[in-house]
Amino acid sequence: MKQLIPVPVRRQLRGWLNSAKNTPLALDLLELRRWQIARRDVGVNAAPRNTPRRLVVLPSDPWSVRQSRGDEAMIEAATGEVKKTYPNLEVYIVTATAAASADVRAMGFKPLELWRQPFSYETVAQELSLTRPDFGLVLGADVLDGYYSPVDAARMLLVADLMAAFGAKVSVLGFSFNSRPAKALREVFRLLDPGVVLNLRDTISLQRFDDFARKRARLVADAAFMLTPRADTAAVKQIATTIARQREQGRKVFVFNIHPMLFKKPEPAKLRQMIELAAGAMERLSREHNASWLLLAHDYRPEIADDNCLRPLADRLKPTLGDHVHHVDQALSAGEIKAVVGLVDGVITGRMHLAIAALGQGTPVAAITYQDKFQGLFAHFGVSESLLLSPVQFLVDDSFEKFVLQFLGAHEAVGEKVRQMLPDVMELSRANIAPLLGESAMRTVQEVGGKVA
Repeated sequence: MKQLIPVPVRRQLRGWLNSAKNTPLALDLLELRRWQIARRDVGVNAAPRNTPRRLVVLPSDPWSVRQSRGDEAMIEAATGEVKKTYPNLEVYIVTATAAASADVRAMGFKPLELWRQPFSYETVAQELSLTRPDFGLVLGADVLDGYYSPVDAARMLLVADLMAAFGAKVSVLGFSFNSRPAKALREVFRLLDPGVVLNLRDTISLQRFDDFARKRARLVADAAFMLTPRADTAAVKQIATTIARQREQGRKVFVFNIHPMLFKKPEPAKLRQMIELAAGAMERLSREHNASWLLLAHDYRPEIADDNCLRPLADRLKPTLGDHVHHVDQALSAGEIKAVVGLVDGVITGRMHLAIAALGQGTPVAAITYQDKFQGLFAHFGVSESLLLSPVQFLVDDSFEKFVLQFLGAHEAVGEKVRQMLPDVMELSRANIAPLLGESAMRTVQEVGGKVA
């Protein structure tokens, strides 16, 4: 039967079905009602153990947990901080596939493969009843406003609620909230158990969330700021040597990163145009301003991998720039990437968590922004929004070259401001795990949040 329907028609039908699934009515019928059935069987919140034993982490992408270095950074940073207080804690990561489970084991954690298809709240509840988590961490990142999928956002939130129903202390790690959230999620937020602590990772997102959901939430900074850099690996040492050689020639070194997700829908022609404009500008700035470039990926998921853009850019630049451009073509861990961005003069990136890694090292950042989520990050550090460029602006004439030229002139002053603000931002980052650690930690969070705001 499938073969009888032409491919364009099948794609159009899938599009209609996905659109229908994301309406408030469908969310009510397919998600909220099924969740309510599963929730009814849980009963009252279970009593907490005297000594916490288990932490369950729900990543924003259970299908490819480790290939997104942003998720990896948040998981390692947040769980590492919790384990400073509870060193014997067992950490479980929710996965959707056997491949993701293998990645989780490689990270040193235990997989909890409960995001299987077809998705079932009753199955999730049964698994949680066996695991009995004391703590829950949900990686909100940039998905809980429904930008990518209201259904996936609803499921993450409602599973957080189920963890709370089983007696776990649950913290939704700091997430962004864009200016056009999915209306279907308003009811989901309203119904959440009060034990699910919602954290927004910047003041702009916090205000948007309050206007949308009218539900109490806290100001934090992204959990990934807590990640410890790994400078002792062979890969990082090799890159450090490459950077040092450029510095010996009196050159400054800047990380550069673009990726396919700068446009919501696949737009190969626009990406090719972006690569060509970037190459022309980088050639001129290298020649006229002694800039050298390190092309650095931060996401390795095959269809949206950064190297889908960075590899052709490297091929385009290598004949003219020689050793003044270096493409890091091996896959680095989140900790290694954070170490690398601490070695350069500045970072120009379209990846939020690459920017966070750099700022966490005191390195200045300019961003190619999408989903209007970088504004709040820059506000934490008092950095001007003039160092933000949209993908649409990037494609206009010489806008990108002027943007980078401005950054080259301002990066030292921006770096000083970032390093000045970093201690307060680090405290706000630690606020993500305060709901798991008790009242004294929460008081510190509120004091720092008030100071920064």
